[in-house]
Amino acid sequence: MKVLACIDLSTQAQTVLENSAELAKWKKAELIIFTVAEDFIDFGEGVTLALTEQIKEQAQKRLEEAGKKVQDMGITARTVMDYGSSPADSILTFAEKEGVDLIVLGSRAKTGLDRFLIGSVASKVVAHSTCSVMVLR
Repeated sequence: MKVLACIDLSTQAQTVLENSAELAKWKKAELIIFTVAEDFIDFGEGVTLALTEQIKEQAQKRLEEAGKKVQDMGITARTVMDYGSSPADSILTFAEKEGVDLIVLGSRAKTGLDRFLIGSVASKVVAHSTCSVMVLR
C-alpha cells in the first residue's frame, strides 16, 4: 500500500502529515510526502525569478521538516517536490504515475466567492482521483 501525504505551507499540513504517518505505520504502508511549489502569474522577469526561488525554498524547507518529523516517529518516508501552476493536477498526475492507493490532503475550507473563483484543490482531487482520497479538516 502507498499513502501520499500532500502538504503545503498551511497550518493544516501538520494534521495531514501526522495522520498520514500514523496510517502508514498502522498499515505498514509506504509513505510519500508530496508538496507542490506553486507557479504564479508572471509579474515580470525579475520579480518572477525571485518569487519562484523563494516559493521553491519554502516548499523544500517544509518538505525537509516533514521528512525529519516522520523519521523521528520511526517512519521512513520518501519526499517529493513538484513545481507547477495547478497543485491538484500535480497531485493527480503523481498519484497515478506512482500507483498510490490513498491520497491524504487538507481542506483549506475556502468558502463563498474564493472557492467559486479559485476552486478547491481537495474538490478537484476527490472528483478526478482514480484512488481513494482522505480530506482532513
